[in-house]
Amino acid sequence: MPHPPAGPSLTYLGAQQYRLSMELRFDPGWICGLSHGLAERQISITRVEAARGSGRMWHARLDLDFSATATAAADVDYAALCRLPATVQALAEPVVLDDYQLERSTRAAGSLYVEVSGPDRLGVLSSVLNTFSLFSLFPSELLAETRHKRIFDRFWLKGMANRVPSDEAVAALRERLREFTC
Repeated sequence: MPHPPAGPSLTYLGAQQYRLSMELRFDPGWICGLSHGLAERQISITRVEAARGSGRMWHARLDLDFSATATAAADVDYAALCRLPATVQALAEPVVLDDYQLERSTRAAGSLYVEVSGPDRLGVLSSVLNTFSLFSLFPSELLAETRHKRIFDRFWLKGMANRVPSDEAVAALRERLREFTC
């Protein structure tokens, strides 16, 4: 018998670090809304592992750093942040990348694999995800990590309704990523 979805749960990791675990049904842009809402609250995401299961069911684990905020981890409505629109207003600073890779993938039934690296700053994940959503591209799986103030993020993107990304969307995203690269 399948187990019911698990709402957001927090695990304290020490030194104002928490792990947020969720197993819920979400719309395609849920991670964009969540990452934007956390950045607005000065909560840093240091790692994300998320993958879509069947339908809109997602399994996600995020490591969060609360050291730059007075917000208590238990006071954040994570599920509500996941329902923010996918194309939320990007944060003030533009995205700056050192490098990117973009190629078609057989993973996730015909996704677009995108890998980005560069300097970290609060809200960079939100800005990258917002860029994807401008081209109607949304992660079906992602692994985002911050180490030594550097991002190394990998995304497997699909179009709306879990479709294979169009050639036009891929070309437009490639051009945008080129603009972000130093």
